[in-house]
Amino acid sequence: MIETTVVGSYPQPDWLVDKSRYRQTVVPRIRMPELWRVPPAHLGEAQDDAVRLAVGDMESAGVDVVTDGEQRRESYFNEFANGLSGIDLEHPGEAINRLGKRASSERSRPGESSSRCPVRSRSRRWRRTSTTAIPSGSRWPTRRR
Repeated sequence: MIETTVVGSYPQPDWLVDKSRYRQTVVPRIRMPELWRVPPAHLGEAQDDAVRLAVGDMESAGVDVVTDGEQRRESYFNEFANGLSGIDLEHPGEAINRLGKRASSERSRPGESSSRCPVRSRSRRWRRTSTTAIPSGSRWPTRRR
């Protein structure tokens, strides 16, 4: 049997993110809280709802290895980079993006390169307590049973 999964990000719902911002900036290299359409006080709950929808879609489609769909990420890049202590979040640099436009970019601080915090710990905690698709104590992604 060939197992199925979703590779990459599952599309985030329009009510969660402003997709027109993504088209303007391509992949955000720095934090861009303005991408989220939900106020900060309710963002975590809204992201949890988006994950529930993504997992439900995958289960309904019969996907064997379900994921959270990366619903909590602004981009594949900045979630990881922002978890490193060697990244200067207050003073971004500038780089040319793949559209040939100038864009804000992360800037590293010389001599620092350790992890500031667990990058996906909130997502892991939520998955372990809030969905039946993931057996308690398992790693994510996981096979459905």
